[in-house]
Amino acid sequence: MSALLVLDDLAEGPNALAFELRAEELELKDEFFAFPSGVETRVEVRRALDNFRIDGVVTCRIAGECYRCLEEVQEEVTARFRLLLQRRLATPEELASAEKDGFIEIVDPGTREVDLCAYIREAVILDLPMRIPTPEADGRCPHCGVEESAEPPAEQEREADPRWAALAQIEFSQPKEGS
Repeated sequence: MSALLVLDDLAEGPNALAFELRAEELELKDEFFAFPSGVETRVEVRRALDNFRIDGVVTCRIAGECYRCLEEVQEEVTARFRLLLQRRLATPEELASAEKDGFIEIVDPGTREVDLCAYIREAVILDLPMRIPTPEADGRCPHCGVEESAEPPAEQEREADPRWAALAQIEFSQPKEGS
């Protein structure tokens, strides 16, 4: 299955579409996470002649080790993407400008289908958290329930690194007035 958008099948105005893809189809791989279920995408396409405004919401589950208790845990990731697709002839300068922008794609007037897999993949990759659970979690480990300590170590508990001692000896002169 793919996320193929058949441009000529879209009616003028809003169109709602849904796709479910496997992580392998999107070539989603990460050294810290696995993708245990499908990647669901809901897309709204607003068509005005040969202009297509595409707004997508992608949801998937990721699984990995909890950074607090190291147990296997899963979390949902929601990502969004937006694209303006124009089906028309364009100059090389317009094509270069659209490519640089990243949110505009100009395709040949004869284009009948556009595969959204690359946009879905990019949206997921850009919204992957650095760790599980994400900082939005309520401060408790979702697996074992242990609360994360919010207090930093006390100043007197930290020892100064002796390698930095020489920097403490530097004296800075005050700037003279009028200079």
